[in-house]
Amino acid sequence: MQVIRRVVGTMWLGCAAVALSPPGAALATAPVRSTSSAWSPVPCSAFKLKPEAGSAVECGYVTVPCRHANQQGPTIQLATVVLPATASPRQPDPLFLAQGGPGGSTIETYGTYLLDSPDARPAANRDIVLWDQRGTLYSKPALMCPELSKQALDSAQRHESDAESDAANKAAFETCGTRLQAEAGDLSAFNSAENADDVDDVRRALGYDTMNFYGVSYGTELGQFLMRQHPAQLRSVILDAVVPLSYNLFTEPAFAQQRIGEKYLRGCAAEPTCDAAFPDLARRYLALVDRLNATPVTVQVAPLDSTTTHQVVLTGDLLESALYTSLYSNVHDYIPLIVDRADHGDYTYVSSLLLPMILFDTTMAEGMHQTVACADRGDTDVRATEFPGVLPRLAKSTREGAIEAVAMCREWKIELLPRAALEPVTSEIPTLLLSGDFDPITPPPYAASLLPHLAHGQHVVFPRGSHGQAVQDACANRIIQAFLDDPRRAVDSSCVATAVPKFATSNDVIFLRTARRLMARSGFLGMLRLGFFAVPAALCAALLLTAVAVYPIGALLRRLRGRPRVEAPTALSRRLSRAAPWLAVAAALLVLVFVGGFVLAVGSTLAANQNLVAMAAIPVRWRWLFRLPPIVAVIALAMVAATIALWKWRQRSFAGRVYFTVLTLAGVVAAGNLLAMR
Repeated sequence: MQVIRRVVGTMWLGCAAVALSPPGAALATAPVRSTSSAWSPVPCSAFKLKPEAGSAVECGYVTVPCRHANQQGPTIQLATVVLPATASPRQPDPLFLAQGGPGGSTIETYGTYLLDSPDARPAANRDIVLWDQRGTLYSKPALMCPELSKQALDSAQRHESDAESDAANKAAFETCGTRLQAEAGDLSAFNSAENADDVDDVRRALGYDTMNFYGVSYGTELGQFLMRQHPAQLRSVILDAVVPLSYNLFTEPAFAQQRIGEKYLRGCAAEPTCDAAFPDLARRYLALVDRLNATPVTVQVAPLDSTTTHQVVLTGDLLESALYTSLYSNVHDYIPLIVDRADHGDYTYVSSLLLPMILFDTTMAEGMHQTVACADRGDTDVRATEFPGVLPRLAKSTREGAIEAVAMCREWKIELLPRAALEPVTSEIPTLLLSGDFDPITPPPYAASLLPHLAHGQHVVFPRGSHGQAVQDACANRIIQAFLDDPRRAVDSSCVATAVPKFATSNDVIFLRTARRLMARSGFLGMLRLGFFAVPAALCAALLLTAVAVYPIGALLRRLRGRPRVEAPTALSRRLSRAAPWLAVAAALLVLVFVGGFVLAVGSTLAANQNLVAMAAIPVRWRWLFRLPPIVAVIALAMVAATIALWKWRQRSFAGRVYFTVLTLAGVVAAGNLLAMR
């Protein structure tokens, strides 16, 4: 149960990314700026980043007060990366990016992706500043709680009762809190108000006069604190997947989860094709959750970068948590199909992608998540909170989790922020609000509630958007770039007016049975083990292709030596003998077309939609590819018949018969491997 509570209560965009313009793009003369003594450069490898040699990327730490009201007191260090502008004319005010969570790592989320994908940057003519907020992954100290991650995995590997799981989670929280109090000291300093002051300290340390700010999810809460505390330094603000300051992270996710579940299930029921493919999906989904809670199944789960598996007991609660996690990514089209597959016992997507994301993430600063939430809402009277319109079991789970979380606030002795700090921010700063209609935790009404308080606010809703738009949608990137160019001008949002695509059904995809078995045993990387079939098939094809050279050379030598051709007594045997070289060549070409096409199909699908590959599936447009293995199998059988004829009637030389026998074996092996890849 605790796995669910941790996931539902986290406003974190785990797969966020934007991209940079090409490293070689022409630059205007860089604006002169001088860093302060608070800035300490370090190699970018300290943050697991690998900029190109000679790159102007800057990495380092900014030293800031632990408590900004006590400038002479203890200090902390904020990991910071500056990605220089790549387009002219270069503007002097950078774009600061803030990840969500609270507790997510901005550098881990954006850094490598921005360096490796230089083609979709929404602010090419501005420096981009990434910094890990106080308490997160690369900053010092980092409020990491490996005790919680270990407890979550241990609980998932055993079929524990709710009471056992709750007790283990409480013990892990207490252990982490005690350790962090000893290591980090003043845990109450890790709150949104101090976090916002950090942003301005980073700006000054890097030598920028003003800045533009982009925050996603919890980063939007941070942005609102920044707007209140440092308005003079903000040129513009972009809030993506907006969290209003009135939001209660302990209790309100239940309402968003209820909303998004109804949106998908009712949406499928209202769409004729989806409803016909997945009838009564809502009832079947709830029955599936109940069934797995009563009789869990065991699945093999491996980290996304490993094939080392762990046995996990998949309960209905854990399934529900995993599916909810998937809604943070752009998986809209496939949700009914994923639910239907799970209802039929196919948990490939859940075990290969979703559970690893929940159970093996080592980048989330759970301690910082807790301190921020406690400073905001540690005074919540959970027992008096009502959950109208929410499923009873969801309300029960949320209430129980919130009671435990608030108790941990007291255990960790986290001070509350002044209640006035959570009042709506009234601002003249040009502000762009972005929302996705399929956002599972920060739906569009949250952003709309800010507009009455923003004199220059604009709100753009993406009909198929999920949690965070700038990192998923080229249209959003264009809107952001236009807004940054002229923040007081109304943005052109016409590119978002696209119809939400229909839900996919089994008729839209091809499920790869062998890939599913491999992924069930080895996790997501099990897909790579299809190479155990593809590589031998390709080698066999190479051997078969030798017939292109061997047979013409053999025919030439036979003529030069004046040897007559030995003819078989039957017409069928003669035809098989004459067709033998062509059979080998035809088999080779078809094998190579299939292997090449298969690699292209999986590779292009992986690049375009990792979710589909995690289901061990590819788009239906590749169906033609799987007509080739049966043809190769028929050719291999013909080669077997030709081999029998050659040996029975002693056609060709002895060496020739042996050579064709080897080709036949290669054809049979290739056909078998191709058939197995389906």
